[in-house]
Amino acid sequence: MDQTTIVFLALSVLGIGLFIAGVAVLQGLGWALLAGAGSCSLAAGFLRKGMRHG
Repeated sequence: MDQTTIVFLALSVLGIGLFIAGVAVLQGLGWALLAGAGSCSLAAGFLRKGMRHG
């Protein structure tokens, strides 16, 4: 497995984990966790697109 695939998988798992934790809290810290989940998902999507066309 190359390094890009490992980073993609790590960002995906981190994004899902942050989303689940943010939904479980849904107060002050929860919104920050949901924002982190969104940014991890966007970064993973960017890497996925680069892996498909690169």
